[in-house]
Amino acid sequence: MQEVKWLKQGAEAQLYVDEYLGQPCLVKDRQPKTYRVKELDEKIRRERTKQECILLHRAKLAGVRTPLVFKVDRQGKRVFMEFVEGPRLKDALTAKNTGWCERLGKMAGKLHAAGIVHGDLTTSNVLLHNKAELVLLDFGLGYFSKRVEDQAVDLLVFKKTFEATHFDLPQGWKAVCQGYAEACGQGAAERVFRQMEEIGERARYH
Repeated sequence: MQEVKWLKQGAEAQLYVDEYLGQPCLVKDRQPKTYRVKELDEKIRRERTKQECILLHRAKLAGVRTPLVFKVDRQGKRVFMEFVEGPRLKDALTAKNTGWCERLGKMAGKLHAAGIVHGDLTTSNVLLHNKAELVLLDFGLGYFSKRVEDQAVDLLVFKKTFEATHFDLPQGWKAVCQGYAEACGQGAAERVFRQMEEIGERARYH
């Protein structure tokens, strides 16, 4: 049996590598929040654990590669899932491989077409597996919605983090938008893009 390897403490859960049926697995462990009433905390952690597993599965059905879920410990609020090896796209994306930007947009477009809002779309939450496959992680803030407003906010947050992180790729976001439109349809994409502009205008004058 391999030794448990702690990875990081996230905003809502601890991440560590353990073993499941003889192979490495990633464990997402939602720890109790002492500032919340115990009964409410139990409910929130239980529902978020269940919701994240459903989102991972639905995303996969929509054609987006996500980690496989091996086991759900509802009592312990833990999810045992596939440990995907590879660098974060945040670190791997360069001017030499901007083709991944269009693939990123397609992932976002497929999610939105399926009514899934990720809630934290960043290149830090995408792994480059085997130098050939993008794997989307961390649906902890995700939810189901087909509202244009919700999808626009999801994409606008992605745009801001992308442009701040990959400022050396001036054509990168344009490629993301092209992939997005290809995946969810030009009409749907244009509605989301227009709503993004409107949200930006609201923020500018408030």
